[in-house]
Amino acid sequence: MVKRFDWILVFLLFSIGATAQSGKKRYDSYKGLVMAGYQGWFNTPGDGSGRGWHHYNGRDGFRPGSCSVDFWPEVSEYKKLYKTEFTFADGKQASVFSSYDESTVNVHFKWMKEYGLDGVFMQRFITEIRNESGMKHFNKVLNSAMKAANKYERAICVMYDLSGMKPGEEDFLLKDIAEIAQRYSIKNRAKNSSYLYHNGKPLVTVWGVGFNDNRRYGLKEAARIIDGLKSQGFSVMLGVPTQWRELKGDTESDPQLHALIRKCDIIMPWFVGRYNQATYPKYQKLVEEDIQWAKKNQVDYAPLVFPGFSWANMKGKDNNSLIPRNKGSFLWEQLMGAIRAGAEMIYVAMFDEIDEGTAIFKCAKKVPVGESTFVPIEEGVESDHYLKLVGEAGKILRKEKAIALNTSLNPAAPNPFIRHMYTADPSAHVWKDGRLYVYASHDIAPPRGCDLMDRYHVFSTDDMVNWTDHGEILSSEQVPWGRKEGGFMWAPDCAYRNGTYYFYFPHPSETAWDNSWKIGVATSNKPAEGFKVQGYIEGMDPLIDPCVFVDDDGQAYIYNGGGGICKGGKLKDNMIELDGSMQLMKGLEDFHEAAWIHKYNGKYYLSYSDNHDENWNDGVKGDNRMRYAISDSPLGPWESKGIYMEPTDSYTNHGSIVQFKGQWYAFYHNSTLSGHDWLRSICVDKLYYNQDGTIQMVKQTK
Repeated sequence: MVKRFDWILVFLLFSIGATAQSGKKRYDSYKGLVMAGYQGWFNTPGDGSGRGWHHYNGRDGFRPGSCSVDFWPEVSEYKKLYKTEFTFADGKQASVFSSYDESTVNVHFKWMKEYGLDGVFMQRFITEIRNESGMKHFNKVLNSAMKAANKYERAICVMYDLSGMKPGEEDFLLKDIAEIAQRYSIKNRAKNSSYLYHNGKPLVTVWGVGFNDNRRYGLKEAARIIDGLKSQGFSVMLGVPTQWRELKGDTESDPQLHALIRKCDIIMPWFVGRYNQATYPKYQKLVEEDIQWAKKNQVDYAPLVFPGFSWANMKGKDNNSLIPRNKGSFLWEQLMGAIRAGAEMIYVAMFDEIDEGTAIFKCAKKVPVGESTFVPIEEGVESDHYLKLVGEAGKILRKEKAIALNTSLNPAAPNPFIRHMYTADPSAHVWKDGRLYVYASHDIAPPRGCDLMDRYHVFSTDDMVNWTDHGEILSSEQVPWGRKEGGFMWAPDCAYRNGTYYFYFPHPSETAWDNSWKIGVATSNKPAEGFKVQGYIEGMDPLIDPCVFVDDDGQAYIYNGGGGICKGGKLKDNMIELDGSMQLMKGLEDFHEAAWIHKYNGKYYLSYSDNHDENWNDGVKGDNRMRYAISDSPLGPWESKGIYMEPTDSYTNHGSIVQFKGQWYAFYHNSTLSGHDWLRSICVDKLYYNQDGTIQMVKQTK
């Protein structure tokens, strides 16, 4: 499983933010929540606001050739609509909604409830609310949102956008939030259960601090706001530029920014427009490093994700800066990347911003035609696709039981098929219920080697497309004889016999782990839950990578290995004791580790990883190849048959081979998601035999 070992990190669990009290859901923390920004800034003539076309309009009003939105809303569920001068290809007139209407906001919160978005941050723009018409509008929208949030039990939080603020307007902001707190009983949980709390206090977000784009206000004004909010009894989330940690790029260089951040409860960096799907991996590493800084400085961290970007109608087609949505795979990759990096909360930009094409709410597949060009929701996905994605991400973030993962969410890249966490060493089995189960080890970010691999998960499928994460089944904390420092839960396996599932795992018993490996056994009457440690198998050498094979006659065999040695032997019927001594497996060419046994046409196949090494630990060039040997006996002697899989992009490899619904599959791992040898991800591809029983080279797909 591994060739090199480094000291690693402590794995942190997070608590779920939402609790129920007196029948109403209450949001005590941002942790465990996926929430979006809510602009609520669209107006129309006749909506009662007196603002005419607002945020829809271009320089010459809202008409063909003059507009500022790139996406068109899907309007079939709104109670109130307003006709426009735009038309569809069939000549029918196109309509839009107004955020000023309470019924509009109600529909939006209904969607949040329906699709599982936990809530929204209600934007209040200083440049808008300093004026009477803007204050009237945003107060009306906020009032509608507070009602809807409590009606649909969604989290709600006030967010101030400082863009355009003048020095001296800090007091205006502090007066505004004080009035809102009183008006909506924000500090009375019995009266307003949906308002978001964090660290025991109602949360207020302040966005736009630390940017180096010549804003009229600076860190001094931001400090006054933060101190004022704290003195009023609020917790604070601070919206900052992308490169806030390094104080460069889009961020001013004053180290006082870090002092301000440390005063706050949460930090949220701005990523919109900074990358596309091709360049995202660089920013995933940035998120991982941000999270570590935040933990060290005792500030929570909310990474931002966005579905895509387009502002051609606002800025002109020659200045569009289009970032394709790629049918949701771009958003999904960011969501899974944030969760893999250890995010405890996620900010989605935005719920309703069709201006810059970042809206996740229902947008139209059929759009108006003419002088203005609108971006339709892509063929092959529905208008609610992006709401579904963020709802699913919330379940995964919270580690809810039996998470459903559909690999078709990212059809362009079926592998790795598990993307919300780093996994390695897949052991695949088909049990009596007809499902295929994969027992995998768990790499934990940030990458520090394999020392603290821990917390095994089980995944299952009945169609190789829809996967279920059944959650954590075992950790080092549950091993009474194990190493007191924990970790070192490496490649496992599982077997079934007489109504019991036996989970085998390697784990050292001493701090000096290298020579104290034991093969532990946990049992359950279910394949993916309820495992309890029974002990370990005595009489085995201190090697790793257990594999258990039950032959057609019911005899069980166990194998383990490492460092060029592979041994095998019989198990007694109780599946936890050896029946005789372990034997050296002879005839294996260049054995390293990762033994796996399967049977095909009466022959026994022992597959394993070899010692192939191309500049190990060189930044993911690929090293271990997968080899196999054949025998007439499960304990050999073996006849080596060569390689069936070339190196992946990871330093190690560890595989299993299984037949499922008439098709043979090769499971393995790579480092595609992370670009790092010690943050791996499990994959699967079809495997084929030649007529003489040899295995064809497996074609790796990504």
